Amino acid sequence: MSDSAKLDALIKRVELFHGLTPDEVAKIFSRGMTMRCAKDEVLFHKGNVGNQMYVVLGGKIGIYNGSTIIAVLRTGDMFGEMSLVTSEPRSATARAMEDSKLFVLSQTTFDKLLTKRVAIQILMNVIKTLSHRLKDSNQQKSDNLMH
Repeated sequence: MSDSAKLDALIKRVELFHGLTPDEVAKIFSRGMTMRCAKDEVLFHKGNVGNQMYVVLGGKIGIYNGSTIIAVLRTGDMFGEMSLVTSEPRSATARAMEDSKLFVLSQTTFDKLLTKRVAIQILMNVIKTLSHRLKDSNQQKSDNLMH
C-alpha cells in the first residue's frame, strides 16, 4: 500500500483526522511521534496531569477507573484528548491490553506547529468525539434507570 493510500485509510478510520487532507495528516505525523507500548504498560494514571493525547494505530487500550474497565479502545480511537482542552488531571487510567502502537500529539505540537485551520478541524473532531461519548453515557444511565 502506498503512503498516500495509507494516509487516506487513516483519515477514514481515525475520527481525529476527519476533514483533513492527506498532506495535512502527513504534516501532523511528521510533528508528532509514534510509540509502541507493551501489554499491561500504563500510559497514564488517573489524577496525573497530562498534556498529550493518543490515537490507537494498532492494538488495544483499556481505560480504567480503579480496577473497573470503562472503555476498550482499538485502532482509530483516540484518548487523552481532554488534556488538549483543559488542564485538569486525567479522569481515568490508560493501560495497554495488548502490545500496541500509538500516535502521540502533545499540547506544544498542537499549539505551535499546526495551522489554524488544521487545529480548528482537530478540535471540532475532538468535540464530536466527546459529544458522542457523553450521549452514550447518558443513554447508559437512562437505560440503567429504566431497569
